[in-house]
Amino acid sequence: MKKFFARWAANAVGLFVASQLPLDLAIHFREGVSSYLPTPFPPWAVVIAAALVLALVNTFVRPLVMVFTCLVNLLTMGLFTLVVNAAMIGLTSWAMDNLLGAGFVALDPAGFLAAVVAAIIIGVINSIFNKIF
Repeated sequence: MKKFFARWAANAVGLFVASQLPLDLAIHFREGVSSYLPTPFPPWAVVIAAALVLALVNTFVRPLVMVFTCLVNLLTMGLFTLVVNAAMIGLTSWAMDNLLGAGFVALDPAGFLAAVVAAIIIGVINSIFNKIF
């Protein structure tokens, strides 16, 4: 459980850093959809929610995808992992948008390249957190 919370914190820091860089990874509220809420959540709550969804996706979905793509990963000497990580960010964006019913929260990578760069940033920060914790 401690490792999950460390991964969650690392994802939160990584998403925050990636959203602050000019690479078109936006974490924001969609105006007009959250009319049933009296006030929108603060920005840090959006980052924490996105980090939680990303941690769950990385915990349950990513290992299955890595098993199914192990041959391609072997042929590309591990570079395909960047594509898998970018796909996990895309899946997180889709899950926050559609599955959670949280249409007022958006994690929008502007394209595949933005998702790959965000995946690299989040991966580096996750590696640092794994060395510390």
